[in-house]
Amino acid sequence: MLLSLSTISMLFSSTQSSGGVDFSFITRGQSGASATADAGSIKLALSNADKNEAKQLADVAKDPQVVKDLARYEKVLKNATSIDGVLNDPVARKVLMTASGLKGDIDNIGLLKKAMLSDPTDPKSVAVRMSQINGAWLAFAKEYDLATNGLDRLHPQMDGMEGRWRINLDREGETIEAMLEIKQTRGVWQAQVDGVPIPITVDGDNVTLDLLWRDAADELRTSRLIGTLDTNGLSGAQFDDGVEVEADWNAAPYFKDALKSVSDNYIAEKRLDMLDAQLPGLGSAVLFKQVARTFKDAVDVLGSPLGREVVTVAFNIPKQIAVQSIEAQEKAINQRMSPAKLANEAYADIVAQRYLIMLNGGLGGVTA
Repeated sequence: MLLSLSTISMLFSSTQSSGGVDFSFITRGQSGASATADAGSIKLALSNADKNEAKQLADVAKDPQVVKDLARYEKVLKNATSIDGVLNDPVARKVLMTASGLKGDIDNIGLLKKAMLSDPTDPKSVAVRMSQINGAWLAFAKEYDLATNGLDRLHPQMDGMEGRWRINLDREGETIEAMLEIKQTRGVWQAQVDGVPIPITVDGDNVTLDLLWRDAADELRTSRLIGTLDTNGLSGAQFDDGVEVEADWNAAPYFKDALKSVSDNYIAEKRLDMLDAQLPGLGSAVLFKQVARTFKDAVDVLGSPLGREVVTVAFNIPKQIAVQSIEAQEKAINQRMSPAKLANEAYADIVAQRYLIMLNGGLGGVTA
């Protein structure tokens, strides 16, 4: 359903000086019928993008070039021995960076390697410093933490029993989850649960794990996990203090969805590119609507390349504002709109509409 101009006016009735959005440009110098048609075409483009998302994603997933890119990425990951092996391959690098919102820096390999291996908790790390330009750098470092997880975070580094496992086991009638890491060093098997060493015995595809833990009454308890390795992972019976519990335990590769996650994100990004080809900026507008609620204030907007692009274009803020102080940039945004209101879907939608109209040359340039 299209928003009427009266509804738009009600949503953004406050003045610019008080943080409201002036949407009067829709009717300024135009007849009512012509203005409604132009505003409606933008609204329709955004609405269709939302309604047809599932089909669009399915179509992109079947695109021969996308299929080829993802197959190459998976092949490189399976053969890589370090992150360098991934980033040195142009296709694998393109897929990973695009999926992570960093496609603008695909060719900056040296910076990529430093940032991707940064400690996200270190305020002096490359990822943290680069986040002042693009928040996706820090988001990547936090999400993947390659310095700690290594290639395992991109493709599970499993060798039979060895590797990181996401284990689910019973704890007083409730299922808990933990990281189980198993490795063999000089013929000796070792295991840790959430970083705590535990006894382990391995006999072919059979494994026994012994854990100590404290119950709700702070009493020391024991759990013995006896299981078998098969194509689905590890699973078997659990015995607490020698008594078998009702639920079995199981474990799957800790990052088993790593490839799928990057693949899904890559397809989503390529869909946005497809929308941009239909109408300049449509992909950015769609993504902006999805993340708008995360922009709590002007600083959040400025810290996001997407937020900065949409807001500055929508409200005709000169690009040269970037050389001014942060305070001056904040003031320029707050005088024209209210970032806190972006949590309101209707407000975010109208800002996205205004962005598209302004990007495409104002009312006269709308072609959707």
